[in-house]
Amino acid sequence: MASEITYAEVKFKNESKSSGTYLDSATAPKVKPTPHLSKPGCPSLLFTSLMALFLLLAISFLAAFIFYFQKYSQLLEEKKAVSLTHKVITYKELNCKKDNPPTSDKVWSCCPKDWKPFSSHCYFTVSDSASWRESEEKCSSMGAHLMVIHSQEEQDFITKTLDPKAAYYIGLSDAGHRQWRWVDQTPYNESATFWHQGEPNFDHEQCVTVNHRKSDWGWNDVTCNGKQKSVCQVKKIYL
Repeated sequence: MASEITYAEVKFKNESKSSGTYLDSATAPKVKPTPHLSKPGCPSLLFTSLMALFLLLAISFLAAFIFYFQKYSQLLEEKKAVSLTHKVITYKELNCKKDNPPTSDKVWSCCPKDWKPFSSHCYFTVSDSASWRESEEKCSSMGAHLMVIHSQEEQDFITKTLDPKAAYYIGLSDAGHRQWRWVDQTPYNESATFWHQGEPNFDHEQCVTVNHRKSDWGWNDVTCNGKQKSVCQVKKIYL
C-alpha cells in the first residue's frame, strides 16, 4: 500500500513537471524583433531631395521674374523714347536760317517761333511752375522733352537767358540707387556733369534743376514734386 502511494506520488510529480514544462513553453511571451528606427530629426533622402528641388525651382523662378521685369521696363522706356521721336507736331510758324554747311540736301535749319536755336537743337523756357513730371508732359505736348545738357557751351548758352532767381527743371532724373538718366535715353556721362559743390546730396531728391548760386550756374538734385520752371528742347527742323 505504501509502495502504491509512493508510486502515485512519483507519477504525480512526473506529470506535474511535464505539464509545467508544457505550460511554461506555451505561455512564454514571444520575443519580437526590434525594428530599426531612424534617428528623430534626420529627414529621409527623398524629403531632402524634394526640398532641394523646390528651392532650385523657386530661385529659378525669381531670377526669371527679375530678368523679364527688367526687360519689360526697358521696353517701356524705349517705346516712350520712340513715340517721342516720332510724334508729329505741326508748328504754326518757323524761324529759319541758311544752314552752313547744308545738312545733306537740306538748306534751311528752323526752330519753332519763340524757340532759341543752338547747335542742332531749339530751346524754349516754360515760365509756369510745375512738378518734374508735369514739366516733362508740357514739353512732350510740344513735341519736345526737358533739356538735355552734354557740354558747358550748351549750358552757358541757355542759362544766359534764364532768371538767376529761379530754378529750372532739366531732363535728368534718378532711376533708383543714384542711377542718373536723361529723358532722351542718351548716356549719362559723369565727366560732362555740372553739379554744384556738394551736390547731389540726398537720395530722396531724384530730379534735377539748373540754378544760380553765388556767381555760377549748376545742377542741384531736388524732390520731383516741387514746383519749378523748366526748359524744353527739340531737334531743329531742316528744310
